[in-house]
Amino acid sequence: MPRESNFTNHLSQELIEAAIQLWARSSIDIVDVRLQLLQPDKPLQPIRLPTSMFIYTQGGAASVTLNRTSFQTGRFGIFHGGKGTELSICPIDTDLETYMVLYKVGSTPFHKRNIHRLLEQINPFTQMYGLSPENPIFFMEKLKAMYDHWNSNVKLNQFYSKVVLYQTIHQIYMELRKGNIRYFEPDYVGMVKQYLDEHYSGQVSIQSLAELLPISRSLLTKLFKKREHKSVQEYLNEKRLEAAKKYLRTSHVTIQEIAAGCGFVDELNLNRMFKKYYRMTPRDYRRKMMDNFTNCDIDNLSQQPYNDKGLDRLAKSKGDGELSMFGQTRSKEFVLAAATSLMLLLSACASNAPVNHAGSPNPTPTQSQTQAASPADTKGTETAAQTRVIQTESGDMEVPADPQRIVYLVGNNVGDILPFGKTVVGVDIYGDPSKRPEEWKQQWGQHLDGVKLVAGNDLESILALDPDLIIGSRTWTSSSIEQLNKIAPTIFYNEMSALEERMTFFGEVFGMPEQAKEFIAQYENKAEAAKQRLVDSNLYDKKIVFLQGVEEGTPGLQGDKTRGIIYEDLGMRAPEMVEKEFFNSKNPKSEGFFSPLSMEVISEYLSEADMIAYTNFDPNVEELKKRLTETSIWIGLPAVKSGNVLFYSIDDTLNDYDYASRMVSLDTFVNAMMELPLAK
Repeated sequence: MPRESNFTNHLSQELIEAAIQLWARSSIDIVDVRLQLLQPDKPLQPIRLPTSMFIYTQGGAASVTLNRTSFQTGRFGIFHGGKGTELSICPIDTDLETYMVLYKVGSTPFHKRNIHRLLEQINPFTQMYGLSPENPIFFMEKLKAMYDHWNSNVKLNQFYSKVVLYQTIHQIYMELRKGNIRYFEPDYVGMVKQYLDEHYSGQVSIQSLAELLPISRSLLTKLFKKREHKSVQEYLNEKRLEAAKKYLRTSHVTIQEIAAGCGFVDELNLNRMFKKYYRMTPRDYRRKMMDNFTNCDIDNLSQQPYNDKGLDRLAKSKGDGELSMFGQTRSKEFVLAAATSLMLLLSACASNAPVNHAGSPNPTPTQSQTQAASPADTKGTETAAQTRVIQTESGDMEVPADPQRIVYLVGNNVGDILPFGKTVVGVDIYGDPSKRPEEWKQQWGQHLDGVKLVAGNDLESILALDPDLIIGSRTWTSSSIEQLNKIAPTIFYNEMSALEERMTFFGEVFGMPEQAKEFIAQYENKAEAAKQRLVDSNLYDKKIVFLQGVEEGTPGLQGDKTRGIIYEDLGMRAPEMVEKEFFNSKNPKSEGFFSPLSMEVISEYLSEADMIAYTNFDPNVEELKKRLTETSIWIGLPAVKSGNVLFYSIDDTLNDYDYASRMVSLDTFVNAMMELPLAK
């Protein structure tokens, strides 16, 4: 899965003009025009384009993949790929009409140097792009006319199809010139799914997978869960389990071989995962399937021996290698009971104790028997005192009553457990406390003295820390809870749930419910005081928007969950269009996630913003400011003109959602807003 795509995006006017000249001066021949109705369960499997091709889709959303880069369309979409491009199309919800126009370009004579010079700038016949048309009805009518005339097999009509192709190309470049076309952004979720579908049997690291894409790991996991309603790890687990079920049904390989071939760490890991999802072991599943399966091997068990009295088989196969004589199955309970009885009989015969005859009172237990029972009872009492059972999203879990060595694997959200004063010996490499702001270090750094950085999938390094409790999450931690449980008791929690819910949960984990209530009350009081400061400074009723860039300053809108301190806790508002489309509480599907926003339409969302807060991964803040001041669309925004823009570092606590960070951010962010011209 390539990190960078050769997908053409946001062409400059100069390149658009060069492409138009090439279309006008080149010889184009249509090879074929096709119409195909695709269904969600019958997608277009990957094919290699024999020529250059235009693809037009209509009717519903679809995942279109060009050279292993996936894009999710709306109801209409136009795509182009050159000869040799690998194409696949998968409708998502409804049937999809797909028009395909295959064409080829005549070779350019050597003496036409001006065309060769243009081709060095851009080759529109080999470009890959996908866009949502401004005028879908135009393309719908033109593609239908092109298809009908081409398939009439009348030369004059086929010539008309070529005329319509030029009209279609003309319309595409008209919309490109006006800048009204919306390019499809890469569908990173689709790309990850495709990768996992093909590589589930190997050792897959979620972190390594994210590094292949130009977005952060946290953003990838959030986008994936929003679309699929499950984490990347859960999707991978399900793919592996489906493969395991297939082999259990259709082959005679061992459970251990199936575990290794389907990507599980070992047979134990497969057993645990299988029981979690299907409430049975792989062996039980195989037996259940085999009971309904007729073995057609050419052996004596598959033949019915001749017997004129009607007894057709002396031995019956149970499918997993176990045979029962004359059709009678001896249950495991029966065998166990017989074995137990035999052991008791042998024990009684070997004992030197006097026989207790019928009617005699029971003998007093010997001294050795009494002493043997005592340590076990004591041990059970100690264990009960040292552990507690808590409810987690993975079910009831037994954890240490007072954990002393915690490994925390949920990025930089370790601040959810710091207030409880527990010793943290390891954190995710993305939670490096040395990169926290100075205010954060002063308030919370003492709880992380000597902490080690570990990757969530580095099981050996985690084991070396000798933890007695591991804390992770399904959306962040790259190792499964089953893998981590082999090292120490492990609990997963939802790091994006409400603050009160998270603190209450950890109050139960650490046996400190009353302290958790105090922490929640402290934060609420602090939030009320911060809100009053905004009211007194005439800022509380102002509309604010958060922007975050993931690459080259490309902005994206953040939902209210990842910016909960402002919209949830302080009660501030965003422009109406932003609230409606990106984090409207009445529309959970659009709540709390990153949404890319192109500069061409940014003014539509930010024109009503009184304040803008902007951060970026790369470039840094200073470079970001410089680039934006050279962009006319940006400098024309009202908030920018009035100087009410906050730029802040990606390492600032404003990017985080945990308790400790929000306690710091309440002050740092309000202080920053107090410096804006809008403040009194």
